[in-house]
Amino acid sequence: MSSATAHLPTNLNEQSGGANRSSGMRTRIGVLIHRARLDRRLAEGVDPATSRELTLRARQITRESYRHSLASSFEKVLASADLPSPRLSSAVPPARREVRAARAALLDLCRALREDAAVEPAGIALAQQLLTDGTGPLYIESHNDALWHAVRRAAAALDGRA
Repeated sequence: MSSATAHLPTNLNEQSGGANRSSGMRTRIGVLIHRARLDRRLAEGVDPATSRELTLRARQITRESYRHSLASSFEKVLASADLPSPRLSSAVPPARREVRAARAALLDLCRALREDAAVEPAGIALAQQLLTDGTGPLYIESHNDALWHAVRRAAAALDGRA
């Protein structure tokens, strides 16, 4: 299994040949402000090495702690799919039927997020999009197994098969 982050510089100075501290701080602030756009680019498969911001964001989202947090969020969605509907909530409820139908694929994704040592940033970004896009297949009922397909795509992208 390959990892796009394995060949990336381990720090921002390495990539820029010794960039000064203010440049590194600007990069960090830029990543903080533009992380949604950077995540979309990573999900599209853009090579993280093409910019300092993408490199840093790829490193952030492929960290073990970040991946474990994503897996925990998916596990909470799985658990909520079996509970009665909440009466009042501002949260967008998951598409329960879709979640139950994609249970095995979601559990496989959780396992890969927790256990695979080397993962591709595109797979993490795709998994994150599933959780955060309130108009996506995790939250919208469909008749074509859209959630199952999206989860399988994210899982395949984790190890570079997508």
